[in-house]
Amino acid sequence: MRAVSILALAVTLSACVSRDVVYQRSLTTPHPGVAREDFEQIAELLSHRTRRSITKIEALPNNEVMVHTAFPGEGPNSGEDFALVKERGRWRTLTSRDTVIL
Repeated sequence: MRAVSILALAVTLSACVSRDVVYQRSLTTPHPGVAREDFEQIAELLSHRTRRSITKIEALPNNEVMVHTAFPGEGPNSGEDFALVKERGRWRTLTSRDTVIL
């Protein structure tokens, strides 16, 4: 029971971080196949949408990317996924969904 309480507190506290902290944490993620300027725009956009940091990004055809976000310490099967597309030089979110697999 104590471990569950500690885990719940850790997740709660990590959710209370500022948008800038989320953005800075996201920038540390490797982003092969995605230009630095594009990755920075994506990280900025998502820092306004979620308190989870980017943990993985995958470049797709047609100027699209799939991005996985998670809180520090969250398991690999938890977090949130976003599909984004670049149109007229700007990134926008196509879809998002929570991923929780127990």
